[in-house]
Amino acid sequence: MRIRHWLYAASVSVGVLAACWVAADRTATSLVGDKLAQSVDAGQMLADRVADGMVHAINTDLAMVRAIPSTLAEVDLLRDVLRPASGGAAPADVVERANEFLRSAQGYFGVDRVWVIDLHGICVAASNFRDAPSPIGQSVAGMPYVTQALLGARFERYAAGWEHEAPGLYFSVPVYRDGTLIGVVMTKIGLARLRHWVGSGESFIVDGNGVVIMANDPRFENRFMLDGKLGTLSDAERLALYQRHDFARMPISTFKQAPGRANAWVSQELLERMSAFDEFRKPFVIASRPSSSNGLIVYAVEGVDAWEALTRQHAKDLALCFLLYLGGVVIVVLAGWTYWRERVQHREARQSNEALRAANHQLAFEASYDELTGSLTRRYFFHRFERLLENTQRKNEPMSLIVADLDHFKSINDTYGHAIGDQVLCRFVLVCSSTLRGDDLIGRIGGEEFAILLPGASERDALRVADRIRERCKRESLEGSEPPLRFSASFGITEWQEEDSPTSMIERADMALYRAKRAGRDRCWVF
Repeated sequence: MRIRHWLYAASVSVGVLAACWVAADRTATSLVGDKLAQSVDAGQMLADRVADGMVHAINTDLAMVRAIPSTLAEVDLLRDVLRPASGGAAPADVVERANEFLRSAQGYFGVDRVWVIDLHGICVAASNFRDAPSPIGQSVAGMPYVTQALLGARFERYAAGWEHEAPGLYFSVPVYRDGTLIGVVMTKIGLARLRHWVGSGESFIVDGNGVVIMANDPRFENRFMLDGKLGTLSDAERLALYQRHDFARMPISTFKQAPGRANAWVSQELLERMSAFDEFRKPFVIASRPSSSNGLIVYAVEGVDAWEALTRQHAKDLALCFLLYLGGVVIVVLAGWTYWRERVQHREARQSNEALRAANHQLAFEASYDELTGSLTRRYFFHRFERLLENTQRKNEPMSLIVADLDHFKSINDTYGHAIGDQVLCRFVLVCSSTLRGDDLIGRIGGEEFAILLPGASERDALRVADRIRERCKRESLEGSEPPLRFSASFGITEWQEEDSPTSMIERADMALYRAKRAGRDRCWVF
């Protein structure tokens, strides 16, 4: 009977406590919920105004800059530098006058650089021709802001450029003489001139790939937005545009937790409108706007300033209502709530530790193996390379290195698509793995470039291995491609020599690979 009474008392107490808590929470929420919604609306309105102002500033500042390269493309002097009407190369005095003209145009228009590029992607005239080293004669054929203009298209986009740590907005237009494309005129305006675009709050600007190119807080520059296109770019494309491969994520996420307690009192509608930004404890609202034609997207970030005050007010109102409803049992309720909180936090901490361990294992695996092909990553391959080289030096045993590169891989991507190109990479690694021994290593050290390390193998052994792989590649055929796709590879081979390092062996193998390509590809070359 006593047990039954205790159970009944416990059930009643729990019911009373739950009912009082729900009533107190609803009362407190009704008092502060409307104020929070008003604060969110005010922050959103301010963010919208700031974003609109940023877009207006961008469009206003760049209205004239867009016309500069088009205007310069009609100047006969610059056409004479690219292709004189009389034919042949431009005389030195014409080049000198063109350089001085561009230097004057740079100052007149208020831009940072003006270049003239020929059809081979070589800079033939520049406003900064007096710089050391001079841009004259430099090749920029691989830069997207040149290649698009050489195809007859205009380019207006952010890029890091070929000058070290000199990012900016590039504007390129093709130059014609008598209807024939003869080169490109390109202007650049550096980001230092445009810092006023992000002079408010936590505002920032991203390019068409989702990379932050300018931010009020410089810590966020060169980070990427999760919804951007950066992940679709190859390493070569990233390097051409940004002079780097790796980018950190922009610290923006859904706002989930309020300081000190679960924010169940906030409606789901308001939670979806708020975001967590960096390490700030308060929520933010974010407004984004695309600019007119250059692919830039501006983000204005404004804090919900009333958040902390409303959070404290909600907690205060909740406590007062709770005391009012519960009266004499408040101590028991607080003790139970404290105990529940400790249990929840302990469980969350345990789950977080388990998730962290799993994430660490996953990160270690991803750092060691290429996600696409299953071969070793560049960093992990060189780590194993150094260990095996130390062992080889200690035992004075032979060891050989093969560097392989798929022939015409860009053409495969262009013709069949990147999905088939990825299959080719995977099939190549599969062929290599089925040919190599258990102690041999294969790593992906570039886009379509692989390195194979053969411990205990002489130069002649490595040549036989490379030739077997080469012959097997030629017999492979990928299903799903039309017409049927066959591929080949070129191989550079070198053997360990005394006092060698991984870098020196890679350099020799690369030179052998270069010679194999120069000799016609689909062959092996020993250095």
